[in-house]
Amino acid sequence: MSGIQTGDLIAGRYRIAEQLGAGGMAQVFRAEDLDLGRSVAIKVLSSRYARDPQFVDRFRREASAAAKLNHPNIVQVFDRGEAKGTYYIVMEYLPGPDLKDIIRRRGAIGPDETIEAGLQILSALAVAHRNHVIHRDIKPQNVIMAEDGLLKVTDFGIAQAGSDADLTEVGSVIGTAQYLSPEQAQGGEITGASDCYSVGIVLYEMLTGRVPFDGERPVAVAMKQVHEPPVPPTVFEPGTPPELEKVVLKAMAKRPADRYRSAEEFSAALMDVRNRLDGGAATAVMGGDGQATQMMGAVPPVTEATRVMPAAAATPPPRRTAEPPPPDEPPRRPVWPFLLAALAVLLLILGAFWWSSRGGGDEAAAQVAVPTGLVGSQADAARTRLTSAKLVPAEESKASPRIPQGEVISVAPTEGTMVDEGSTVTLTVSSGPTTTNVPDVVKLPQAEAVTKIRQANLKPVVRKEASEDVAKGVVISQDPLGAKEVPEGTEVTITVSTGKEAADVPSVVGMDVDTALSVLRDAGLEGSVQEVTSERNKGTVVRQDPSSGKLQKGGTVRLEVSSGPQLASVPTVVGNNVDSARSKLENAGWNVTTQSAASAEPAGTVIGQTPSAGSQVPAGSTITLTVSDGPAVEPTPTNNGVPPPAPPATTPGTDQGNGQGNGNAGVPAPAPGN
Repeated sequence: MSGIQTGDLIAGRYRIAEQLGAGGMAQVFRAEDLDLGRSVAIKVLSSRYARDPQFVDRFRREASAAAKLNHPNIVQVFDRGEAKGTYYIVMEYLPGPDLKDIIRRRGAIGPDETIEAGLQILSALAVAHRNHVIHRDIKPQNVIMAEDGLLKVTDFGIAQAGSDADLTEVGSVIGTAQYLSPEQAQGGEITGASDCYSVGIVLYEMLTGRVPFDGERPVAVAMKQVHEPPVPPTVFEPGTPPELEKVVLKAMAKRPADRYRSAEEFSAALMDVRNRLDGGAATAVMGGDGQATQMMGAVPPVTEATRVMPAAAATPPPRRTAEPPPPDEPPRRPVWPFLLAALAVLLLILGAFWWSSRGGGDEAAAQVAVPTGLVGSQADAARTRLTSAKLVPAEESKASPRIPQGEVISVAPTEGTMVDEGSTVTLTVSSGPTTTNVPDVVKLPQAEAVTKIRQANLKPVVRKEASEDVAKGVVISQDPLGAKEVPEGTEVTITVSTGKEAADVPSVVGMDVDTALSVLRDAGLEGSVQEVTSERNKGTVVRQDPSSGKLQKGGTVRLEVSSGPQLASVPTVVGNNVDSARSKLENAGWNVTTQSAASAEPAGTVIGQTPSAGSQVPAGSTITLTVSDGPAVEPTPTNNGVPPPAPPATTPGTDQGNGQGNGNAGVPAPAPGN
């Protein structure tokens, strides 16, 4: 089997342009789809596996599994087929980079981006798992960033339907050691929890810049997956939020039952962490620190300072200021003012005690719960509910890229907390995303434009459009325009030139070269001419490349034009023995026929040839040899044994007549007048 190589044309439409990489069982090429004028990726089963029914079956299963999955975070499969003795899948082409490239370049990646990546990967896996497809080889190399910044999961090369028993049996270990789940390493049953484990390792690597388990040999790494606990990410990156670390470590639990039950549950845990991090310092109770739980808005009035508050366990007791000691010698100061003051204080204390014992303190002791459901509601509605609950609303704002403007992010004290009537409850309200100026990226190359947009915390969206004036890969226009102030996270759509408009390639084989060039020009294409020897008439197009499909207008179609057949001089073989002559001519590439004729030359001698010696004729033409049969021989008549009749007798002439008028037949008649 020859296999597919660069330059091949597959299925009459996919021109192989370059090899992008090779995996354990397949090669990946970039190709041009001549029908649609776009780049595609083609995964080709390695030729050495194409004869193996098990690998062929697995490869076909991949195509079937991937074709069922339609999701923005999954690489799209367009086509599949068989060519040149092997099998291929045509899919969406993504130039990269992959997540592994990003980690190598940046090292540890922040929590926000890690969470966002995890949510996109899990969104793809949730769709796959719902279709009974387990990826089995989740790793950063299989997560590719599209031009618009979206992450896409690719390479379902060892994916299988969850119901297939033949590959889930013990002993079937497929995957990459650093991202392999313990059950995969042990050849156990593979489930969606196995993919969740691998996602946990990917997030661990994003947070720390390193994989949790590594070694020189894959087997050693696999054993670590089974037996060793991971070092917590905070050991390497102390800034990792504890809530996020907890989620990642749960995903990496050794027992599948201890992990998240599904990609959806894993995703919900990440979203919860994201929402908490968006709340930030305003929801300080999440930290669990005594100082962090102190809510200044909930301090009671001074008259109630002696009451025990519900949050007192977390709030440091107020420091009391010691009364200054009296002077050592207070001469001349009367004592009775002090006695009166002491008596007044005593009366106040007794009066307060009496009032309390009569029930007069019940109103001061009234408490209410901070209403629930405030987080996520509009600030106006939240203030109204607090006022109705006899609480005093206070408000502070905080920018948030995800929570809409005017929506409550957090509440302090937290919802459900018992507080005194009249206490202050602080609402942290989203002011929406922070704003930024859109960079001007018109006339920049696509890659540079996308980078500038991302650096401005905006989201690039790429459209493609043909252009007669703007070079391929350069930005034609953008929306919004440069310098406009917009919220962070806003989509910026850039229109990128694909070059000149594509034209259908006409077939000109068989036309004379002038006509062919004219037809190409009418189609908006150019033609380049190369002469080749051919049996066709001189000036006739015998081959073209490409033969069909589409080319950008102004593109060139290569034409091979006949220069006529190659001429050769006919050698002389007259006088040679026919066998020697035939051998000489056939060895020189000529075709030979013979005819015979009588001749004085010995039999078998060439006595003539057509074309004649020295003639210029197309190489390989037919030469007819005339071969001698030898001298001609007079035939001897035969009469089947009967003697031939005797000739008539001639009698001597006389002058005697015979009465028949021929009496002088034997002699000449005398001349008249004698």
